[in-house]
Amino acid sequence: MARGRRGRPRAAGLRRNRATEASKQLSEILEDPWSHTDSTVDGAAKQMWLIGRRHRIGLHPNHRVWICRGCKAPLRPGITARIRIRHGCRITTCKRCGRISRRGPNFPNEVNE
Repeated sequence: MARGRRGRPRAAGLRRNRATEASKQLSEILEDPWSHTDSTVDGAAKQMWLIGRRHRIGLHPNHRVWICRGCKAPLRPGITARIRIRHGCRITTCKRCGRISRRGPNFPNEVNE
């Protein structure tokens, strides 16, 4: 049995580029969740998570904090998440599954690209 090349190298790059574009389109829904239905926003968050895992592209650091790592639901302040600031730490609690996320005082508010 030959152990040659198992695919075209260009195909992997095209697949990853398409996944990145799809992730960007889904992130637009998460940036403005109040103009979409709840089911659309929930589906976008889950699909972003799955695309990131399947194609090994991950989530953009600005969007990673707004998806619950427990139930993959979007964390919308006041609706699906409770956010508290104590001693300079941001404490985010998911109201669906109860998972708590803590970000320290040196956590950047925006990630520079």
